[in-house]
Amino acid sequence: MPTCGNCGAYVTRDFVRVFGVDGDIQGCPDCATYRELYTGAGVVHPAGNENQSASLPHSGR
Repeated sequence: MPTCGNCGAYVTRDFVRVFGVDGDIQGCPDCATYRELYTGAGVVHPAGNENQSASLPHSGR
């Protein structure tokens, strides 16, 4: 059963698939907002890549 590496709360496998990296998740709805998760708060970035999501294209909606 997957759990959040930050707070220990249960998360679904689908949540880990969407918001995690290599099966690891470091934030969940219990300890972070979805906005934070969408911008990468749910994962630990390798050194030097903390702002990786800033280079993603935006849909303009």
